[in-house]
Amino acid sequence: MKMSARRIGAAVIVFLALAEIPCEDFALLFGLPLGLRRLIRCAGFGFDLFFTAWFLVGLYAASLNRKTRRFLGFEGGWMDFLASVPLLVLYSGPAMFSLAAGGLPLVPALARITRNLRFLRFLKIFRLGFFPARGRAGAAFCVSVLVLAGAFAGPFVFRPGLLETRILDRHFSSALRLSRGTSGGESLAREIREYGREEPDLLSVKREAASLYSRYDSAHYRRYYGPADYLWIKSRDMDFYFSLKPLLAQEAGAGASWFCVLAALCLAFFFRGRKKT
Repeated sequence: MKMSARRIGAAVIVFLALAEIPCEDFALLFGLPLGLRRLIRCAGFGFDLFFTAWFLVGLYAASLNRKTRRFLGFEGGWMDFLASVPLLVLYSGPAMFSLAAGGLPLVPALARITRNLRFLRFLKIFRLGFFPARGRAGAAFCVSVLVLAGAFAGPFVFRPGLLETRILDRHFSSALRLSRGTSGGESLAREIREYGREEPDLLSVKREAASLYSRYDSAHYRRYYGPADYLWIKSRDMDFYFSLKPLLAQEAGAGASWFCVLAALCLAFFFRGRKKT
């Protein structure tokens, strides 16, 4: 099957956009520096902005030729829309506003799962060449429905909500116990240090302007921790900071696993359609 230079270029961009999804998950999974994670997030915003412009230009051209219904239906414009606008509005757009303010927010699960809608771009590009002549539009539609269902259902199935609740409850109860258990002085600092050796998620404890405990130095926090990477708990006159990276890594691992499932599904239909052409 011969592909034009335009389709080849579009395919390369789509593959790069799909590769950005596991890169973002692996950055959380392996605890990469904050600057690299921000760079990956910016790349995702660029892809979503490009695909949104692609859809709007196609829609405008179709409206000039009075072919809007054909563009949105038979030509797969609805796939262009779902693979671009929701991601830009719900995920990468708000993330860029937070980056401009100097943060890297914890994105809600419903927004994160919209990333998998980029698989629709994959199906849009290859559906005419790799699906059989009879019913190829119907086959592409069925696979698209499976991708949509998997994109939204999978992360909720794998999301460790119960474990997350237990860990957060443990942090809150520990902060409350430490802030009330000892009057102060060296005995309080010693108790916090002992707790820090038992609890790897404890990052720092402060009392007013004094630092009672810190697991790392300031340079390490600036390099690896953003606003969404830790939990701040204030109990009485003490401030507790707990790392959320284990939870984020677990969620990223589930997201990467589901990405592999969707990628295998798309590739299976890719090779199945290729054999029949």
